Amino acid sequence: MTTKTIKQVSEQLNMSAATIRYYDKLGLLPNLKRDKNGYRQFSEKDIHTLKMIQCFRATGMSIEDLIKIFSQDASDPIVSLEMRQKIISKQREKLLKQRKQIDDALAMVDYKLKRYAKLQKQHRS
Repeated sequence: MTTKTIKQVSEQLNMSAATIRYYDKLGLLPNLKRDKNGYRQFSEKDIHTLKMIQCFRATGMSIEDLIKIFSQDASDPIVSLEMRQKIISKQREKLLKQRKQIDDALAMVDYKLKRYAKLQKQHRS
C-alpha cells in the first residue's frame, strides 16, 4: 500500500498542512497511520476522506457536524448512520435553497444585462 506525506497531500488537495493536522486532531481521520518516527502516512482512503471534508466545508458545513459524520462511533452503528444521513440531508436542503437564491439572482442579473444592452442599442441608433 502506497502512502503519502502530509506535504504531498497538502499539495494534492491545495489544503494547508496545518488544516490537515487540525482535522486529524479533531478525530476526522480516525484510521490515519503513522510511521516509526510519528509522521502521518496518508492512504488513498484518508485522502478521499479529506476530499469529502473539503467539499463539505466548502458548502458551509460546521466543524461540529463534520465531527459527527467522520468520527467513528461503534456504540450503535444504525443510530450513527441515521444521524449522519440526517446531517447530510439537512446540508443538501441548505444547498438547494442557496441554489434557488443564486438562480434567482442570475435571472435578475441577466434581465438587467439584456435591458442595458437594449438601451445602449437604442442610444446608438
